[in-house]
Amino acid sequence: MWISQISRPLSTGIFFLIFTEVQIINLIIKLSMRKLLLSALLAACGMSQAQTTVFEDSFDTYTDFAITGVGSWTMIDGDLRPTYGFTGVTFLNSGVAKAFQVFNSGTTSPPLTASASSDWTARTGDKAMVCFAAVPNASVSQNDDWLISPAITLGTDTNQLSFWAKSCDTEFGNEEFGVYISTTGTAVTDFVPFEEFIMSPPDLNYYEYTFDLTDYSSQTVYIAIRCTSADMFGFMVDDFKVTTTGLGLPNFFNQNFAAYPNPANDVLNLNSKNGLVINGVQLTDLNGRVVRNLNGGVTEMQINLSDLASGAYFLKVQSDAGVGVHKILKK
Repeated sequence: MWISQISRPLSTGIFFLIFTEVQIINLIIKLSMRKLLLSALLAACGMSQAQTTVFEDSFDTYTDFAITGVGSWTMIDGDLRPTYGFTGVTFLNSGVAKAFQVFNSGTTSPPLTASASSDWTARTGDKAMVCFAAVPNASVSQNDDWLISPAITLGTDTNQLSFWAKSCDTEFGNEEFGVYISTTGTAVTDFVPFEEFIMSPPDLNYYEYTFDLTDYSSQTVYIAIRCTSADMFGFMVDDFKVTTTGLGLPNFFNQNFAAYPNPANDVLNLNSKNGLVINGVQLTDLNGRVVRNLNGGVTEMQINLSDLASGAYFLKVQSDAGVGVHKILKK
């Protein structure tokens, strides 16, 4: 950002301020104290604003072109209409009635190449979720397609939803969608509008959409993106994330995971409950420094703590159902 500076002309008058030695010393002390106080306040603010990811998904772990069985996501096709496809391009579930679909533009036959008027590529990785336009008839004029998140337990403070979305074709742009939230379940009737009638620009660029979920702090919620475009073409969603500045997530962890012994000496055992798959594990110290970053795909693991200093650490466990955070002690 460029900042224009306007300088005031110097005054023609000259003023002399005379300080005694004691006054100068006192002034320096006061300024130093204010500087220390300001530094402390800034540091405290920085600490209070540290974000923890409660849930995130970039959709790259799912089967190409799947329309069901996409992790713990729920997809509801409310319009029940066939969908548009591409002339001369084939892929699994092309043209069928569906809500959202895991889409990989590089594995269609032939692969889709982005152009100035059409771009179906993911924002990150190879895959994103796409809602294809429903073919209208006399009774159905627009899409009614739902992409519903797994249950997400929010933190105790300042929760935020963010995701990236775009129109995929400039000729059929201005995709329309809304964001909804539920605290009870994944039926359409469980959801209340968070923000409706959002219009995606037709310029093929990804745009980030953010929503403040703080009113739902400490609750378990489902978040839905509902596409309601009228005879357009393709609406794409990628990099879905929920963050919090509050680490108050013990209920989710305790309901889904067990970490023992705690305090631990050299090895910490981590087990999931109810068969929930551990996608990844991160261990950080109280300063936020990552000391362990482990891959998952398992329901239990052992974490080596032998080389860590004694003290407290935060254990963050990622799963399709959400993220659990737990405080552990190393002897």
